[in-house]
Formats: sequence, C-alpha cells, structure tokens
Amino acid sequence: MTATDLARRVLAAFEAGDDGAVDELVHASHVDHAPEDGSTGPEGVRRSLRWVRDTFGDRQVDIADLIASGDRVVARVRFSATQTGELFGKPATGRRFEAEQVHIWRVADGRLAEHWMFRDDLGTMRQLGLA
Repeated sequence: MTATDLARRVLAAFEAGDDGAVDELVHASHVDHAPEDGSTGPEGVRRSLRWVRDTFGDRQVDIADLIASGDRVVARVRFSATQTGELFGKPATGRRFEAEQVHIWRVADGRLAEHWMFRDDLGTMRQLGLA
C-alpha cells in the first residue's frame, strides 16, 4: 500500500467513524503530535476516531491535496460536520461548520507511524457560535 493509500484510508475511516482498519493502517509505536492528544499506538488513534465520531455528526472529509515524498505524506483537507457532542467543554450546538486541516504523517514499515495536524479551531468555534 502506498503512503497516499494509507492517508486516504485513514481519512476515510475518520469520515465514516469506523475503526476497523486501524491495526492495518497504524504502526504499533504510532505517536500523534496533535496538541490535545499525544496518543500512542493504534489504541490512541481509535480513541481519537471515537472522539471525532462522538463529537461530530454528518462528517465529510474532502481531500484538496495529497502529496507524498520519501517517508512523508501530507493531506490538505476540508473537514465539515455538525457538532453533536461536547467540544472544548461546550455543549453540542447542532450547527454545521467547515474547517481547513493539514495532516502530515511519517510512514514506517508500510504503516502510519507519526502524525502532525494543523487546523483552524478558532474558525470552527466562531462558526459554531462558541467564540
């Protein structure tokens, strides 16, 4: 499986809220460098996926760019969803939002081994009426 295939599949899993392929896609020593997470291993990715699934309904992940070079793959995506669960301590609003995200993964042994993410949380909070 190519690095871009891995990225497409993990983004599709987050969109679907399905953690069935996590063990196939994620390296056993995976580290997520996202500020709120810092999770390790496939279980950390499952925990993040469950949080996204429980917090956001009607998820849609549209890939704008997907670039691979060496052991890195980068995806620029537009994430849109409806806030159906608590977010940053604020109750569900039932409002829909769209946000740009950039994901960078390091691939090792044919699996995603590290993850960095940049997203517009302030823009999301404004769209939801929470900021």
